[in-house]
Amino acid sequence: MDNLCHTLVGAALGEAGLKRRTPLAMATLLVGANLPDVDAVTYVYADSPTSFAFRRGWTHGALAMAVLPVVLAGAMVAWDRFVRRRRRPEKAPARFRALLLLSFVSVLSHPLLDFLNTYGVRFLYPFSKRWFYGDALFIVDPWVWVALAVGVAWSAVRRRRGHARAEQPSRVALGLTAVYILAMLASSAAGRSLVHRAALAAGLSPGRAIVSPVAIDPLQRIVSLEVPDGYRVGTMRWRTRPAIPLAPEFIPRNDRDPLAVAAARSRDGSKFLVWARFPYFEVQRKADAATVTIRDARYPGEFGSWASVRVQVPARSASLSP
Repeated sequence: MDNLCHTLVGAALGEAGLKRRTPLAMATLLVGANLPDVDAVTYVYADSPTSFAFRRGWTHGALAMAVLPVVLAGAMVAWDRFVRRRRRPEKAPARFRALLLLSFVSVLSHPLLDFLNTYGVRFLYPFSKRWFYGDALFIVDPWVWVALAVGVAWSAVRRRRGHARAEQPSRVALGLTAVYILAMLASSAAGRSLVHRAALAAGLSPGRAIVSPVAIDPLQRIVSLEVPDGYRVGTMRWRTRPAIPLAPEFIPRNDRDPLAVAAARSRDGSKFLVWARFPYFEVQRKADAATVTIRDARYPGEFGSWASVRVQVPARSASLSP
């Protein structure tokens, strides 16, 4: 999910009552909710294929979930001791155990939220490189923003006014968000089943299917369906009788073309394929070279222009025929 969503979750947890556990609790929740995204630094110093291969692995996996909370709690205690209480020695000290618990809660919330979209997360990294996908929420979900932001703001106002139950709006917001997420997960599971049955009825031989969420409209999905040697894409909208129109165009996987094989073995191609879920290859031949674009059919059309990598294949491979 986007970092505004992660931040709002940390803020909602704090306003729901956790920030009263110890000094620096709210800061810990906010930092911890975003901390696994430290791997986004690859966007600054590395190229796109490297970022695809590296992201949501080391800092989102099981090892990071054990290490990052300890690091965060230790850093907060150090800040408290050497900065905060040196400036204001009358302040109560932060408690390490409480900060450690809050660090675990907030850091763990991050990969759990990231699991909910189609990009994926590697929960077991580095012990396993398997990707996990919830396919439930669009990476930027304004409904989650609104629910959490209203809850946080309402709790803050009530707290400033001395209301006895200031935490309640944030708790309700977290509860409503959880219900919404469960409903969207159920929608994804039901959608995959409906797509599979619709494909069989259309005479196709369906494999894996994704019903990807879209921005704003929780009742609409983008369908990506694996069929022999390629993919079919379409749309789905929840109605009394859901319609699943698949586009007539067939997207060939084209992975047996010698140029596609060469591109897949290249540095950039192999890194992209670490992340790709429904990969396919577009080959452009020229007299002395070839360009192979590797894309992912879970992000069809213009929306998926970012989910691709372009590989230049040497002249000796460009002369090969498929």
